[in-house]
Parts: sequence; structure tokens; C-alpha cells
Amino acid sequence: MQTFTNRCSRTNSARITNLKLQLSASLLLITAASYGQTQDHKDTLTSTKDLSEVVISRAKQQAFSGVNKINVPLRDLPITTSNVSVKTIEQRGVDDLGEAMKNTTGVRANNTYGGFQHFTVRGFANFVLLIDGVRDERHNISTSAPNTNLANVESIEVLKGPASVLFGHSALGGIINIVRKRPTADFKADFSASYGTFNTRRMRAGAGGAINDKLRYRVDFGMSDTDGYRQSGSNTNNGYLALEYAPTSKDLFYLTIGANKDIYDTDAGIPVLEGSKVAPGMNVNTRYNDPQDFLKHTRYDFQLKYTRQLASNLRLSNQLSYYDDNINYFSTEELSLNATQDSLTRSFPFYFNHLTKPWQNQLELTYDFITGNVEHKLLAGYSVSILDRKTYNGDVFGPGLNATIPFNNPILNQGYLGIEDYNYRATMENVHGIYLQDFVRFSDKLKGLAGLRYDIFDGTYYTNKVDADRNITEHGVKSSISKSALTYRLGLVYQPVEPLSVYASYSTYFKPSRRVAPNGETFDPETGYQGEIGSRLEISRRWAGNVSLYYMRKNNQVEALPGGVFRRIGSAESKGFEFEVQGNPAPGLDINAGYTLTKAKYLQHAGGEVNPVAGKVASFAPENMLNAWVNYEIQNGAIKGLSVGAGANYMDETFTNSSNSFALPAYTVIDAALGYRVGRIGIRLNVNNLFNEKYFANAIFANQFSPGATRNLLVSVKYSL
Repeated sequence: MQTFTNRCSRTNSARITNLKLQLSASLLLITAASYGQTQDHKDTLTSTKDLSEVVISRAKQQAFSGVNKINVPLRDLPITTSNVSVKTIEQRGVDDLGEAMKNTTGVRANNTYGGFQHFTVRGFANFVLLIDGVRDERHNISTSAPNTNLANVESIEVLKGPASVLFGHSALGGIINIVRKRPTADFKADFSASYGTFNTRRMRAGAGGAINDKLRYRVDFGMSDTDGYRQSGSNTNNGYLALEYAPTSKDLFYLTIGANKDIYDTDAGIPVLEGSKVAPGMNVNTRYNDPQDFLKHTRYDFQLKYTRQLASNLRLSNQLSYYDDNINYFSTEELSLNATQDSLTRSFPFYFNHLTKPWQNQLELTYDFITGNVEHKLLAGYSVSILDRKTYNGDVFGPGLNATIPFNNPILNQGYLGIEDYNYRATMENVHGIYLQDFVRFSDKLKGLAGLRYDIFDGTYYTNKVDADRNITEHGVKSSISKSALTYRLGLVYQPVEPLSVYASYSTYFKPSRRVAPNGETFDPETGYQGEIGSRLEISRRWAGNVSLYYMRKNNQVEALPGGVFRRIGSAESKGFEFEVQGNPAPGLDINAGYTLTKAKYLQHAGGEVNPVAGKVASFAPENMLNAWVNYEIQNGAIKGLSVGAGANYMDETFTNSSNSFALPAYTVIDAALGYRVGRIGIRLNVNNLFNEKYFANAIFANQFSPGATRNLLVSVKYSL
């Protein structure tokens, strides 16, 4: 169940169709060996190019794990990862993170209130979102957050299971890393435009290349606008600049600047009856939110990274980042069915304004050395995060407050609604982490990985009252949460023959509780672990399969209930099986498919205390999920360049609360695509939900279900240089 601080909304003003994004940037020096950099560092910009082609490639499987920070092939690591490439994103015609993640095994994407995205990974909603390896803390504070369109995205990496050793707290389910496009040595440019059902319009433009032998650039812009299914529309606009500078053969600077300005029509779904049934006469195609509801999201993002090759086997890097994130939201959150069951009441309008401003820095040293016949790749690091967040809340007033809306011929706008700020909640956090990881190569057939991290978390929280101009009128009492934790991971890889790897790993995690009850009570941090065994078969760098068995456990869970109430629900476990294949085994053929079996449930309290939800299935943790996408482009002959694609997504029954009293029914959605490419021009038709499946995609408040989109088409034209 989502927390109140995580809601979104839309406004009375007309959707913005043209938003000018201004990128102002000082040419700072920054770094760059993107996530796991080349082993042989006579590399300057040339080796960086090689890295980009290896890590995220349209033609090859990912050879290195960006989310592992070292230049070690995936087949040598005791981890399970998935990758969604820009090629798959374009083939499926998707434009937001949630849609892209439907190509990832073991991940359930949730979109609530029209624009807030959160994810369940291997049955648990504990994940950390990264942008080019930098934490996006919004998802850990509020469970979910909006993300802009994918115009500047090169790939999305997913690391399954705890990753606290390298990226800090809260990553039990896994890491989701958005990798943005990098500069290239050769000039490349592209432009695309799309139009489709629900008056969907998109435009993207990007270019990059070398300014001189030391400096490269990449710039991208994207605009997406749609009326949306059920008139739940959105307008997203972003711009992105990347500069890569190598003044010497040993120094590399990398600077990225991003900005987006987005607006969404919020959607609270429809309330359902007991048994998850739709009330008679309710039209699932009608959005019952007030037209004045809004969710606005503006963000400015800066990253500066510097890498210095100190010696052939010693490299130093430092990555400094800052973002200014503004989420402004006002929406009908709760829709209550009336006794006559022919109308509903907008019973809980909610407003907030999140202003999040974190500074983060990661200092790392990589050292390659040999002890006897054993090779080591040692990574030592120190990270610090300083977060300042203010959440303003306000009173809602006006004649449209708590309006009653009939099912049939509904009048959605029933009067003016106003907002007046009355307080803000401050979240101020400092987190320090020291970590050490060693990749060990015992022999050609046996490798190992060991990591250790110590985190110190200090948070201060208070609520100040303010007037209508946001001037403080009364200071609140401060609550402090200070926790420290030691986490680790261990793993072994055995390779009886070169293409086959068999691995086992064990890793731990912790998540500090930021919850402060109305009486000032705080809660212990969540703790947990994962044990996993798996196997990876890499037929070539173009084609690989992975199978794994895992067991995950987390303790000290706290559930947020309506009205600001918190309930301890103890421990939960998730055990499951995953199978995935990815790559292009033949020229023109791309395959991305996987199946996940997950059994996640709540456990009884230790010490004999009764847990009312013990034995229940964890919320938003379907037992079975299947994803598949196959695309083939003809390589020769008269119809060379013609491509056909087809995909399927199956989602099992999904309980929406810990008591399992409501459930989203299982569903299967089939998509298809037809394309043709000649020279530099390509045209593509995507048909989503080909058989017009009627289903519910997500839920809030347990019983407010969000209908999935009906059959829709998208035509895209792309020109590339």
C-alpha cells in the first residue's frame, strides 16, 4: 500500500504542450569511466568509446556489469542481472520507465495517481533507483516518484538482490540503474516523431560526436504529450547534455546536465466492491478525478566525475552529483462508494509539494594486484550523501470539496478548489558509507567476490507551521534517527567449461526507518538477506541465458495505513525461481524473454506475538510473471529492412494489501509491431494490447483499481545519421 507522501495530481490549468527547457551549465571538469571501466588504461577517449560499446551495445550482449563498478565480465560474477537496451525500448515503442520495465524478469512495475512509479523486485518493494550510478533518494523516502520520458536513455540495468555493499542502504529487491547516452568519437544524430491513439504525440532529437581530439559531446531532447486512456494524460519534456574531456592520456572528466518539466493528469482509479468486483453501472473507462487535480514535476540534475589513472594497475575516481527536484501535487486520493452504489464521493483530497535537494559524492580507488597465483581486483570507496527535503502540506477548500459524482453522465467539475499551505515537514539526512570489495580470480575456472560496507545514517525530522506565504509561524519538535549497520556479500563462480558459469552468493541489507509516528515514536531499521544459486550460459557475447533460485528475508517491516497510522507487520520471506534469455542469436533476430516464480509471504512475529497477516501473500508480489519480446528484421532480398515483432506479458493474481482482502485478477497482454527500414529512414507501427484485454494494472488504498489501457496504436518515423 502506498504512503500518503507518495501521491500525485493534476491541475485546473490546461496541459502544457510546449515547455522550454533551458540548460545552463558551467563547463566543469568531470569524470568518466562509466560504470566499469577498461582494464587497460592507456585509454583516453578511445578506451571510453570501447567501454560504451561494450556496456551498452545494440549488437552485443552486455559484457560488463555497470552496477558492479568493475571491468569484469558478467559470466565471472556471482550475481543476476537484466538489461533493457535502447534497441528494445525503440522496438516496443515505450516512453516511460514503467513500460520499459515490463521487459525485465522478476520486476513488477506500478504506476499510481497518474505519474508515480514504484517497483516490486522479487516480491519486495525495496529497491534503489540510480541514474548513471547515482542514487535517486526520492523512491526510498516516499516509495515512489515520477520519472520523465526516455529520450536520453541508452539502457536500463537491473541487479537482483541486495546491493548495499556498493550503493548503500535499502536495496533488498535490487538496483535499477538508468544509463543515459554517452558522447561518441564519430558524429551521430537522430530524429524521430510519433503519433498514436489517445492523441499521443512524441518528438525526440539527439546528436553527439567529437569537438576535437580531447572533447566529445552528446545532447538529447524529448517531448511526449498524450490525452491518455481515460483522459489520464501527460506532457513530459526533457533536455540532456553530456561532455567528455580527456586533457591527458591519464585523466578523464565527464559532465552531465539534465532537466525536465512534466505534468500529469492524476488518476485515483475506481473503487471496487468486496471480492474485487466492479460496482454495477460503473464505467471503467471514466476517470472520476476532479479536472483541477494535477501532478507537476520539475527537475535539474548535475553530475561531475573525474577519473585518474595513477598507474597501470591503480585508478582513482570521484563522482559529485546534485539534483533539485520539485514535485507539486494536488489530487483526489480516495473515492468512496455511496450506499446506493450508483455514485461515489471524492472523500480525501490531498496536497503536497516535495522539494528535494541532495548532494552526493563517491570517492573510489581500484587496485589490481597478484598474491601468489591469485589475481585480485580491489575496490575501496567512501560515499557521503547530504539531503535536504521539505514537504509542504495545505488545507483544501472551496465549493467543489467532497463532491458526489454519479456513475452515469458524471459532472466532473463541481466547483472551485483552493489550497493554502499550513505546514512543512523537514527531512534532513547525512549518510556516510565506507566499503571494500575484492574480486578474486583463483584460476581460469574458479572466481570469487567478497564485499563489506559500514554505513552511518543520521536523520533529523520536524514539522513547522507556516502561513500562506510559507513563512514559519511555529517551530515543531525535532525527532532524530541515528543508525549504523554493517552489510556484506560473498559469492563464488565455477566455470567447468568456458561458456558456462555456476554461482552461489549470500548478501545482506538494511533500510533505515524514516517513519515518525504522531506521538514521536520511531522504528527499528529493516534488515534482511538473500541467498542465491544460479547459472549463466553465454553462447557468445550476443546471446546468453540465466537461471537462478533465491531466498530472501526481511525483518522489522512497518506498514503505513490511512490517517498517518503505522502498523508493525514483522518479517516476510520471498523464495523463487527465475529464467531469462536475452540477445540476438542470429543476424536480425532479437529475443528478450523470462519467467519468474515468486512465493512471498508475511511471517509470524518472533516470541509468540500474534501477527494478523502471518501467512498472507505479500502485497504486489504476484506468484507468476512472464515477459517475452521477439523481433526479426529481414537481412537480405527484396524486402530487406522489413521487421516483425511480437511480445507478451503475463501477470498472475496480485494482492493489493497485507490482509489479502483485495486482488487484481491475472491477465495476459499481447503486443505486436511491424517496421520497415531503408537507408537512414525507418518507420514502425506498434499495436499494444492487440486483443483488447480488459484488466486492472495497479491499485491504491487496496480497493481502488486502475484499469489497464485498451488496444492502442503508435506510428513512429526515425531518421538517423
